[in-house]
Amino acid sequence: MRLVALLLSLLLLALAGWIGFGLWQRMATPAPAPRSLAALLPDATPDTGGTRGPVRHWPPLFGEPQPPAPPVQVEPQPPAPPMPPIESLGYRLKGVVRNGKADWAIVTHPTGDLLLKVGDTLSDGITVDAIDAEGLWVSNGKTRTVLGFESQSQ
Repeated sequence: MRLVALLLSLLLLALAGWIGFGLWQRMATPAPAPRSLAALLPDATPDTGGTRGPVRHWPPLFGEPQPPAPPVQVEPQPPAPPMPPIESLGYRLKGVVRNGKADWAIVTHPTGDLLLKVGDTLSDGITVDAIDAEGLWVSNGKTRTVLGFESQSQ
């Protein structure tokens, strides 16, 4: 083990000496004289309006400028039909479940019962807006209506 440590130490010492010698040689050689821009140009005479060499035409970074597009004419749309009464779609409110901040509504439909919370979709384009003591508030984006509890008359 000591032999391996001795050989590794000698190898690393030799490597450090070799790198140090290369550094010493680089430091000993003088740096090349700095070149000026005028020395690189073909003629060092001042510019008198002529061009020196070919002019480069770089492609535009953000594309070619385009003329403004004509304004888009929006055809008037007929007004949206009013939302049908939610009861006519077959939905009935069975109950409301409250748990602190969370409210759920139990809604029955011929296809089955649903458990809904605020933000759920009841059917195509009809979403649940709120659940309170009056019932389940739904909207289609324009019209807001309530699906209330069925009145029990005896």
